[in-house]
Amino acid sequence: MTDAEYAKAIQMKATVANLEMNAALTIEQQAQIGQDFIADIVALSERGIGSETNDD
Repeated sequence: MTDAEYAKAIQMKATVANLEMNAALTIEQQAQIGQDFIADIVALSERGIGSETNDD
């Protein structure tokens, strides 16, 4: 995953989490959304920033 793809994926996850937070009815729901967001970012990070090389 390139740095640009990684940044775009994080931006999309953040947008979705923000929309979900706005719709959440309870603090518990907000906490779960936050935990899910963090887990998603960790999963993306494990793929590695700039893991693709440009060996032309």
